[in-house]
Amino acid sequence: PGGAVTSRKGCELAIMVSSGSDVGFLQLSTAQSVSCQLHPVVMFQVLDHHTRRNAEEGRVVGALLGSVGSDGTVSLKNAFPMNHDDVIHNPQAQEFNHFFNTMADLHQRVNSREQVVGWYTTAKSSDAGKDEVGEDDVALHAFFEEKIGEKMPCILLRVDGNIQKNPKMGISAFVASNMALRQDKESAQQVLGKCFTRVTCNIRSYEAERIGVDFITQNSIGEGGGEVLGSDLEKLEMSVVKLTAMLDKTIEYCDEVEKGKIKADTQVGRELMEAVTSVPDVSPAEFEASLNKGLHDLLMVHYLGSLTQSQICFWQRMQTMP
Repeated sequence: PGGAVTSRKGCELAIMVSSGSDVGFLQLSTAQSVSCQLHPVVMFQVLDHHTRRNAEEGRVVGALLGSVGSDGTVSLKNAFPMNHDDVIHNPQAQEFNHFFNTMADLHQRVNSREQVVGWYTTAKSSDAGKDEVGEDDVALHAFFEEKIGEKMPCILLRVDGNIQKNPKMGISAFVASNMALRQDKESAQQVLGKCFTRVTCNIRSYEAERIGVDFITQNSIGEGGGEVLGSDLEKLEMSVVKLTAMLDKTIEYCDEVEKGKIKADTQVGRELMEAVTSVPDVSPAEFEASLNKGLHDLLMVHYLGSLTQSQICFWQRMQTMP
């Protein structure tokens, strides 16, 4: 090539390549600013699908459901598995399409707010530790892009489920853009392939999800089965102990900053200031009265629940007596 000139306009990058008298434009549509928020329930579904796969299956694929915010943030909230990953050869491709349409329609009836926003795939055993898109992902990505349309980006979530070989689970998200060639700016473009770009993917959880994840990570499953959730009073006690430990750690950090043992962090200072200002200004007597009132209500609910359970057990015993 005689030379190359790059120019950016909008979200397209055009590269003019000249060779003798022939001039062409290699046009790469850069991906729009996209970030992902991954909920833990999606990870459990992906890992469950990967664990239950057949021995001859190297990987599993499925569809991702969620929503897109006004700022371009894609929330991955749900998923459903696909039975295979062949979208090229018939009749497997027709079966794949029919299965997808059926599952997407059923999920749309249950929750119309969640729509298909992409797809997921797990890494094969031979690809453990690799964090890149493979050639066999292009056809699947094109299938889901056609289903989603151009109104939103299609997310590819790649999960390395081979946790036996890796110390941590690899999670990465990608979006694809067309790489096209045209003779000049007015002529029609000829798509040459896809260019996958990595996007930011953060874990986000609701309060109920966070409690479940904390319980799973802090408890091990023994021979007698998994640990059971404690009572409401035990949960309250654990929350108070955890809050006390966090306050002690925060006070220790502030004391070390004042003594000059560690360097002050402005970001940590802002977070602490927001946390302190969010606490309502109440007297110790009012706080104790409010806590005792909530505790009394909790004890009353616990007592009524135990009384109802005893009445049901007594009624069942009476019904089974000869």
